[in-house]
Amino acid sequence: MKKRWIIVISILLIFVFNVFSQSEDKIELMNYSGTLKQVAGNWFLNTGEDIVALSLASNEFLQEKEIELTSKMELSLTGLMQEDELVVYSLIIEEKETKIRDDAGEALWKIQPYTVEADKCIDCRLCVSPCPKGAITMIKGVAVIDADKCDGDGICVNGDGKKYKGCPVDAIKKVE
Repeated sequence: MKKRWIIVISILLIFVFNVFSQSEDKIELMNYSGTLKQVAGNWFLNTGEDIVALSLASNEFLQEKEIELTSKMELSLTGLMQEDELVVYSLIIEEKETKIRDDAGEALWKIQPYTVEADKCIDCRLCVSPCPKGAITMIKGVAVIDADKCDGDGICVNGDGKKYKGCPVDAIKKVE
């Protein structure tokens, strides 16, 4: 008799858990305002109360939309906090709103990812640390680019304008 009650209660708990876990949560975007700051190629928003890392669109997309971001620029945006980063859905500059992600969070820019020609890669690892998104890792002596993390900025190919001049053996190519 005791085993039957345990089984019945277990089935009811599983049912209740499934009902609650299947409820669709609507993404609730928050509005933020503050001053932009760029540090080591990454953008941050100083809200006056906190400094938050921003996940923005690719530089190419921002240029195409005629958006020029500068340090100390005041702006508003809508976004969603994920871990320690604010994923930006739209920018509001001088009362003009520019969407950079759709309602589901998918990027509105077409990222032309980069790929590594494994036979050319010499395992120098020079491309790993300059990547601001951490999209490049080494696997079995070959650089691998995570297309989900890559923002298409091309630093791995063209360099960062500082010490890193790009892949020394031209092993990284833009996917056409």
